[in-house]
Amino acid sequence: MEITLSVLLATFLFFGLLVTCAALFTSGPSDVVLLFVLVFCLFYGFRPLLFVLGLDGPHPGELFPPAGFSHVLTRTLLGLTLYLFFVLVGIAAVLRSGVRGWGPFFADHEVDLRRSLNVTLILTALGLVISAYLVARYGGVGGVIRAGKYDKELAGLYVLRSFSAVGAVVAATTFIDFRRQGSSSRLLTTVPLVCAFANAFFVFIWGGRSTLIVVGATLVLGMQARRRRDRPVHRQRVLVRLLIAVVLVIVGASGMRMARDTLTHGEVQAGYASSSAWRQASVGTNSIYFDAAMLSFRDWPSRQQFRGGDDFYKGLVGVVPRAVWRDKPVGIPPGKWFRQVYEPRKINGWPMGAGALWYLNFGWLGLPLGGLISGLIVGLVAAAQRRRPRSGFNTGVAVIAAVFVLPLGWDNQTLMKFIIWLVPMWVLARYIAPRRARRSLVTGIPAARQAANPPTTSVARWTPSWRNESAAKDDV
Repeated sequence: MEITLSVLLATFLFFGLLVTCAALFTSGPSDVVLLFVLVFCLFYGFRPLLFVLGLDGPHPGELFPPAGFSHVLTRTLLGLTLYLFFVLVGIAAVLRSGVRGWGPFFADHEVDLRRSLNVTLILTALGLVISAYLVARYGGVGGVIRAGKYDKELAGLYVLRSFSAVGAVVAATTFIDFRRQGSSSRLLTTVPLVCAFANAFFVFIWGGRSTLIVVGATLVLGMQARRRRDRPVHRQRVLVRLLIAVVLVIVGASGMRMARDTLTHGEVQAGYASSSAWRQASVGTNSIYFDAAMLSFRDWPSRQQFRGGDDFYKGLVGVVPRAVWRDKPVGIPPGKWFRQVYEPRKINGWPMGAGALWYLNFGWLGLPLGGLISGLIVGLVAAAQRRRPRSGFNTGVAVIAAVFVLPLGWDNQTLMKFIIWLVPMWVLARYIAPRRARRSLVTGIPAARQAANPPTTSVARWTPSWRNESAAKDDV
């Protein structure tokens, strides 16, 4: 595979823009903007880096003849760079303007640990009952995974999975908040941690792997030793924590992919097992977003017609329950129809990213439009996060927003993912972080006394990065 000068320049421009965004507009390891950059780098940056270094080729290889590959790679990198540039413009417009942002799903006050623990236990109990029933009905964990992932027998019941999905994140954040508020009870600290991994396993038996990764990433990014709480955040420590989170994502996702194959087929599927370690890491983390984007930029509009916004229309009406609207359009996730253009007999789709989807629907004009919309939304969420208390719950919400709801920007499923993920966190934020907290489960201090003598670390005051960059780096 020949790597031309144009490929190298396009790669340098793409990654240079990512580094610029991380350097100018982030303020800590759990900042929404930094998480967005990391996810963007994983899903759209990992694969082209492998291509340029000669460590792997495109997937599936039979769809990418060597002739003209460098041109397709350059075209795709430039298209996604254009999209990313306008994301950066949108983020800058919000953060530089000083607007308060929008993020009602973040907690406005200190977390009430008693309430948070109660929610954790209730959601874990619901997940346990649902999981036990499914395992008994389908004859084991492998049977449940086959029914949900391959046979689609659980279609329409995924709302039941959300109890465990939300429960896993709430449990992880409860563990962090117990540690932050200085609980001396080892039992109270251990229970939510056990619940976090139990709920992540309950989601795994439905065929989902991402929740366990999100729990691990939330713990890595949200944990902070008590003795260092009032000290400045050192950049080296932030980089170490981010590196640990990245390694966790790659190793964990690949390991769960092999575990899922073993449970459902008795062995790791031959195509995956025979691949190189780099290909396994790419497929395991769903980083082949970029490969699908290359097909998009290569074959539209020369071989296929632009969608004209049809995917976004289906995503908009997709929030209406099918029980209410029987004729609601089907095939809302774009990855399924996109894969069937090339492999008509396949049921499961390829992962699609927001940048490629805006191009598929509106052509080159869709890239700046989609990028600007995505940047404005990411900026609004980030501005709201920086005005909220620094807590485990808010760290978990930031991870959810960056990984599940806005992983690569605004796409046609963002509204549905907002309802599934952030609406429950919105409701929980009002309950577990009330305006007037009861006595602390840890200290027993009355609410009135807490209000008169608030903890020095409960609220991270936001200072615009252009006024005091060092302060902004320590806030979130």
